[in-house]
Amino acid sequence: MCVRAIDLNQLTERDDLRLRILAEVVGKDRAVKRVSFPEIAKKLGIDRQSVAYHVRRLVEQGYLRAYSSGYEPTEKVIFFDGKTTS
Repeated sequence: MCVRAIDLNQLTERDDLRLRILAEVVGKDRAVKRVSFPEIAKKLGIDRQSVAYHVRRLVEQGYLRAYSSGYEPTEKVIFFDGKTTS
């Protein structure tokens, strides 16, 4: 298994579009929430259909769980506060 650590708060335009969409869907609070595909599309400068497509793929790949009220990250997405201990 390959593990890749990604700081979702530090993604740039050059980063993978799906990761950037994941960061927008998950947000800073990491809670189940409704997502506005048009809002995400506008923020990222892409069309709404592309956002919807990638969110569906993230659900299929197991990174997001779909609920009637929105989406939440699954156990495949691990969060840490970035602080180091000595």
